Amino acid sequence: MLDWSSLLGQLKKNIFKYRLKPEYQRKFKIGALSIVGIIVVLMLWGPVSTKIDSIVNPTSYGRIKVDKYRDYNALHLKYARRNGISAFKSSADFHQRLDDLLDKDRLVKIKSNKYYVVKHLSHSYPYLTPRAEQLLEDIGKRFQKKLREHNMGSYSYQISSLLRTKESQSRLKTSNVNASSNTSHLYGTTFDIAYSSVVKRSFPFMKFEKQDARAIKLLSEAIGELRREGRCVVVTERIEKCFHITVR
Repeated sequence: MLDWSSLLGQLKKNIFKYRLKPEYQRKFKIGALSIVGIIVVLMLWGPVSTKIDSIVNPTSYGRIKVDKYRDYNALHLKYARRNGISAFKSSADFHQRLDDLLDKDRLVKIKSNKYYVVKHLSHSYPYLTPRAEQLLEDIGKRFQKKLREHNMGSYSYQISSLLRTKESQSRLKTSNVNASSNTSHLYGTTFDIAYSSVVKRSFPFMKFEKQDARAIKLLSEAIGELRREGRCVVVTERIEKCFHITVR
């Protein structure tokens, strides 16, 4: 536990050792106390906000059940090659060609927004073709609509993988036996949506990762609707716990 009296004493000592004029000493006192107050708020905010959310929005610990979609790799590759960019060989190739593809609207950058959160990407880059980006947003809109219909508040889904290079795909194979040498992730048409958890947006600037089985089932249904409408092909990956989705 912090010794606040010692901390304030040290701050006071540091302030007055320079023998500031009286009119400045008061300003520095207020500034020092403000800094201490901010530190206290930051230290307490995480535990307090988590407790508030656990009371207002208790986690559903029900068993997560999602629809098993079985559009396998050959079908994903068919649409990826037809609608996507030419694959990047390596990270160097990616950085060399990226600006040109962005200027020509062949790729767009994917950023977290009200519909989804981009997780830390270890083997991919946050870029997709414009059609794939539109599909991402449409999944989000469909998901939010279902949440409103069930009075479940605001959730976002999580994107775990996007555009890969042949080099990053090769590295991924060493740690993921489910990774194929030839993947639709190479063409900017494909993304993975995690279904192990979703993000709950409870209060302004507050987000919590939750294993809410009800919300995840609604996400699964939203993806299935767009699949039936001919917007995408999907495979439910059991090992990676994600929906592997390619725009059509």
